[in-house]
Amino acid sequence: MSSAARSGAMIAASRPGRARPIVDPLRCRLNALMPGVADAIGLGIRRMPMRTIRARREILRDGECPGTTLAIQSGWAAFARHFHDGRRQIEHLLVPGDIVGLGPGGPLTASLLALTPVTLIELDTPAAPAESMLQEAVRRHAALMLQHLFNAVARVGRQSSLERFAHLLLELRDRLRLAGLGDGTRFEMPLTQEMLADALGLTSVHVNRTLQAMRQQGLVTLREREVGLIDVPALSRLADYQPLVVG
Repeated sequence: MSSAARSGAMIAASRPGRARPIVDPLRCRLNALMPGVADAIGLGIRRMPMRTIRARREILRDGECPGTTLAIQSGWAAFARHFHDGRRQIEHLLVPGDIVGLGPGGPLTASLLALTPVTLIELDTPAAPAESMLQEAVRRHAALMLQHLFNAVARVGRQSSLERFAHLLLELRDRLRLAGLGDGTRFEMPLTQEMLADALGLTSVHVNRTLQAMRQQGLVTLREREVGLIDVPALSRLADYQPLVVG
């Protein structure tokens, strides 16, 4: 296999034949942000406007306005900045259950990309008092997202490659658990080494070397698309990781 093929190989989803419970990530995520909001707004997701975007396609371009409140029902996306020479920086990863459009506002300063096939839900504004519950859930999501962005700046600006990986994996673990996906030590991560490189400010070659080092140190396992966190306390110390509190 060529180096280019290796750098684009999938490093992370579930083992063949392994049964998993059916989870509604958006309902779980909204209720984690604001208990009871999913029922209060009548989240019959199947009745709400829904659209699917293919992998590696733009959902919104840099400079566009979302115009409505959107949320991810399934798939992974990212806010990304593209440079004239072809480089890309993934500024924030979006996982199932995340809110990706926070209602009417100014234009985006980054493109919103589908990293995998993504299903988006338009969250219609409900009648009062459910409207205030949804607004509070969106506010809490925005506050958490701001903290994640601050953490991303610290990762890329000051942490070593091992520290960056450890911090990102712990953050994704916690975010996915809020959506009812994964547990304290395992979760699915359908990202290529190229995507991870763009998110962590590394080259694909450096990504591969760092992953191998983490395996050799007994910190993580990577089987197909499933990440296993072998020693969470050691990862937390390495990354100086502090879980964020919802609310």
